[in-house]
Amino acid sequence: MNDTAVPPRHWYVAKYPALAWAETLIKASAILIGIVALATSLTKGAFVWPAGARLVEFAVLAILAIGLVAAIFDRFVEREIVAMIFILLNNLAHWGVVASVLYVSNRNPYLVPFCALMTVGDMVKTIFLKAHSFQVRNVPQFMLFTLTAIYITGYLVVLLVELMR
Repeated sequence: MNDTAVPPRHWYVAKYPALAWAETLIKASAILIGIVALATSLTKGAFVWPAGARLVEFAVLAILAIGLVAAIFDRFVEREIVAMIFILLNNLAHWGVVASVLYVSNRNPYLVPFCALMTVGDMVKTIFLKAHSFQVRNVPQFMLFTLTAIYITGYLVVLLVELMR
Protein backbone atom coordinates (compact mmCIF):
# COMPACT_ATOMS: atom_id res chain seq x y z
CA MET A 1 0.00 0.00 0.00
CA ASN A 2 1.32 3.41 -0.92
CA ASP A 3 0.88 6.18 1.66
CA THR A 4 1.99 8.91 -0.72
CA ALA A 5 -0.68 11.57 -1.00
CA VAL A 6 -1.81 12.45 -4.51
CA PRO A 7 -2.01 16.21 -4.91
CA PRO A 8 -5.49 17.44 -5.81
CA ARG A 9 -6.05 18.49 -9.41
CA HIS A 10 -6.58 22.19 -9.80
CA TRP A 11 -9.09 23.86 -12.07
CA TYR A 12 -7.51 25.18 -15.27
CA VAL A 13 -8.29 26.52 -18.75
CA ALA A 14 -7.06 24.23 -21.52
CA LYS A 15 -5.61 25.37 -24.82
CA TYR A 16 -8.18 24.64 -27.52
CA PRO A 17 -7.32 24.18 -31.19
CA ALA A 18 -9.42 25.96 -33.82
CA LEU A 19 -11.63 22.92 -34.48
CA ALA A 20 -12.55 22.68 -30.80
CA TRP A 21 -13.47 26.37 -30.79
CA ALA A 22 -15.49 25.90 -33.98
CA GLU A 23 -17.45 23.08 -32.31
CA THR A 24 -17.95 25.23 -29.22
CA LEU A 25 -19.21 28.25 -31.18
CA ILE A 26 -21.62 26.18 -33.28
CA LYS A 27 -23.00 24.45 -30.21
CA ALA A 28 -23.14 27.77 -28.34
CA SER A 29 -25.61 28.95 -30.98
CA ALA A 30 -27.71 25.86 -30.31
CA ILE A 31 -27.40 26.44 -26.57
CA LEU A 32 -28.84 29.94 -26.95
CA ILE A 33 -31.80 28.44 -28.82
CA GLY A 34 -32.29 25.86 -26.08
CA ILE A 35 -32.23 28.47 -23.33
CA VAL A 36 -34.76 30.61 -25.22
CA ALA A 37 -36.87 27.45 -25.67
CA LEU A 38 -36.80 26.87 -21.92
CA ALA A 39 -37.75 30.45 -21.09
CA THR A 40 -40.55 30.48 -23.65
CA SER A 41 -41.85 27.09 -22.60
CA LEU A 42 -42.06 27.99 -18.93
CA THR A 43 -43.49 31.47 -19.40
CA LYS A 44 -45.80 31.17 -22.41
CA GLY A 45 -46.44 27.49 -22.91
CA ALA A 46 -49.14 25.15 -21.73
CA PHE A 47 -48.23 21.62 -20.70
CA VAL A 48 -49.41 18.91 -23.08
CA TRP A 49 -48.18 15.32 -22.72
CA PRO A 50 -46.72 14.38 -26.12
CA ALA A 51 -48.15 11.69 -28.35
CA GLY A 52 -47.11 10.25 -31.68
CA ALA A 53 -44.22 12.07 -33.33
CA ARG A 54 -43.88 14.48 -30.41
CA LEU A 55 -43.49 11.53 -28.04
CA VAL A 56 -40.62 10.18 -30.16
CA GLU A 57 -38.97 13.61 -30.12
CA PHE A 58 -39.49 13.89 -26.37
CA ALA A 59 -38.02 10.43 -25.69
CA VAL A 60 -34.94 10.92 -27.87
CA LEU A 61 -34.21 14.40 -26.53
CA ALA A 62 -34.72 13.27 -22.92
CA ILE A 63 -32.26 10.39 -23.41
CA LEU A 64 -29.70 12.78 -24.89
CA ALA A 65 -30.24 15.23 -22.01
CA ILE A 66 -29.80 12.46 -19.42
CA GLY A 67 -26.53 11.50 -21.09
CA LEU A 68 -25.32 15.07 -20.72
CA VAL A 69 -26.12 15.02 -17.01
CA ALA A 70 -23.67 12.13 -16.73
CA ALA A 71 -21.09 14.20 -18.62
CA ILE A 72 -21.05 16.74 -15.77
CA PHE A 73 -19.19 14.19 -13.64
CA ASP A 74 -16.57 13.72 -16.35
CA ARG A 75 -16.00 17.48 -16.62
CA PHE A 76 -15.71 17.67 -12.83
CA VAL A 77 -13.02 14.96 -12.87
CA GLU A 78 -11.13 16.80 -15.62
CA ARG A 79 -11.42 20.15 -13.81
CA GLU A 80 -11.32 22.13 -17.06
CA ILE A 81 -13.19 25.40 -16.54
CA VAL A 82 -14.42 26.08 -20.09
CA ALA A 83 -15.65 22.49 -20.51
CA MET A 84 -17.46 22.61 -17.15
CA ILE A 85 -19.25 25.87 -17.93
CA PHE A 86 -20.09 24.58 -21.39
CA ILE A 87 -21.55 21.26 -20.17
CA LEU A 88 -23.72 23.04 -17.59
CA LEU A 89 -25.12 25.40 -20.25
CA ASN A 90 -25.46 22.51 -22.70
CA ASN A 91 -27.50 20.60 -20.11
CA LEU A 92 -29.74 23.60 -19.51
CA ALA A 93 -30.29 23.98 -23.25
CA HIS A 94 -31.09 20.29 -23.79
CA TRP A 95 -33.60 20.32 -20.95
CA GLY A 96 -35.01 23.53 -22.43
CA VAL A 97 -35.66 21.79 -25.73
CA VAL A 98 -37.17 18.81 -23.87
CA ALA A 99 -39.47 21.28 -22.09
CA SER A 100 -40.37 22.87 -25.41
CA VAL A 101 -41.69 19.53 -26.65
CA LEU A 102 -43.94 19.44 -23.59
CA TYR A 103 -45.02 23.08 -23.63
CA VAL A 104 -44.96 24.33 -27.22
CA SER A 105 -47.95 23.06 -29.12
CA ASN A 106 -47.99 22.07 -32.78
CA ARG A 107 -44.94 23.41 -34.67
CA ASN A 108 -41.96 23.81 -32.40
CA PRO A 109 -39.70 26.59 -33.74
CA TYR A 110 -36.76 25.43 -31.59
CA LEU A 111 -36.32 21.79 -32.58
CA VAL A 112 -34.98 22.08 -36.12
CA PRO A 113 -32.40 24.83 -35.53
CA PHE A 114 -31.29 23.31 -32.21
CA CYS A 115 -30.86 19.79 -33.57
CA ALA A 116 -29.31 21.00 -36.84
CA LEU A 117 -26.69 23.09 -35.04
CA MET A 118 -25.93 20.34 -32.52
CA THR A 119 -25.53 17.86 -35.39
CA VAL A 120 -23.11 20.14 -37.23
CA GLY A 121 -21.25 20.82 -33.98
CA ASP A 122 -20.86 17.10 -33.33
CA MET A 123 -19.70 16.53 -36.91
CA VAL A 124 -17.00 19.15 -36.34
CA LYS A 125 -16.21 17.36 -33.06
CA THR A 126 -15.55 14.10 -34.91
CA ILE A 127 -13.12 15.90 -37.21
CA PHE A 128 -11.45 17.47 -34.16
CA LEU A 129 -11.18 14.09 -32.41
CA LYS A 130 -9.50 12.53 -35.44
CA ALA A 131 -7.30 15.49 -36.45
CA HIS A 132 -5.87 15.92 -32.95
CA SER A 133 -5.97 12.28 -31.81
CA PHE A 134 -7.92 13.61 -28.85
CA GLN A 135 -8.48 11.32 -25.86
CA VAL A 136 -10.01 11.68 -22.43
CA ARG A 137 -7.94 9.96 -19.76
CA ASN A 138 -7.80 6.22 -20.60
CA VAL A 139 -11.01 6.14 -22.66
CA PRO A 140 -10.31 4.59 -26.06
CA GLN A 141 -10.81 7.09 -28.87
CA PHE A 142 -13.39 4.84 -30.56
CA MET A 143 -15.62 5.33 -27.51
CA LEU A 144 -15.52 9.11 -28.02
CA PHE A 145 -16.50 8.56 -31.67
CA THR A 146 -19.26 6.16 -30.59
CA LEU A 147 -20.72 8.58 -28.04
CA THR A 148 -20.59 11.42 -30.55
CA ALA A 149 -22.24 9.22 -33.18
CA ILE A 150 -25.05 8.40 -30.74
CA TYR A 151 -25.73 12.12 -30.30
CA ILE A 152 -25.58 12.79 -34.04
CA THR A 153 -28.02 9.93 -34.61
CA GLY A 154 -30.37 11.24 -31.91
CA TYR A 155 -30.42 14.74 -33.36
CA LEU A 156 -30.98 13.36 -36.87
CA VAL A 157 -33.89 11.22 -35.65
CA VAL A 158 -35.53 14.28 -34.09
CA LEU A 159 -34.87 16.32 -37.25
CA LEU A 160 -36.40 13.64 -39.47
CA VAL A 161 -39.43 13.17 -37.25
CA GLU A 162 -40.01 16.93 -37.02
CA LEU A 163 -39.56 17.51 -40.73
CA MET A 164 -41.94 14.64 -41.58
CA ARG A 165 -44.75 15.96 -39.35
